Amino acid sequence: MSVSDYIESEYNSDLDDDYVLYDPEEESITKYNISICELYNRRIHGNDNSDVLYHYLLHSRYKILDMNIISETTNYLNNEYVCLRNKRHDIFRNYKQIITMDNYIKPEITECIYLNTGHCVAILKTFWLRLVQRKWKNIIKERNTIIKKRCNLDSLRHREITGKWPEDCLRIPQFKGMLAELKTNVV
Repeated sequence: MSVSDYIESEYNSDLDDDYVLYDPEEESITKYNISICELYNRRIHGNDNSDVLYHYLLHSRYKILDMNIISETTNYLNNEYVCLRNKRHDIFRNYKQIITMDNYIKPEITECIYLNTGHCVAILKTFWLRLVQRKWKNIIKERNTIIKKRCNLDSLRHREITGKWPEDCLRIPQFKGMLAELKTNVV
């Protein structure tokens, strides 16, 4: 069955949970999925080994984007976390602030990894999309400023005489290399 047949059969179904949600052992047809996940906390999820300590545990993965079902799940989980406001976390000191945020439980783009312990953990990828969006928004703003400077008569005159734009409007930022100034903290 091809991917298009698979997706088309999903949309023609009655959209019950078997067609929308992946089973825990079911292999995904893509590397990334729309998922609901939560931070692992031994006080909530039980005492376990250190493999899942810093990870997000996968609650559910979705085959198709059906916001009605996803919002039902997120609303239910957010209501459940209201009861857990007094829980502490061994690592995150601001755990209470994290779980009380309105958007703590939300759909994320994730890569799912199965550990040897049987846990399915999620690596969040949505964060990188937001980072690129924010950076691109700033680049567009800077590009518009440079274009306005190039329309200035002094800039046009400078280019006419020298063949180059003035230094303050010489370089227009581009998509390529926009994340080069980000630094990674390697321990």
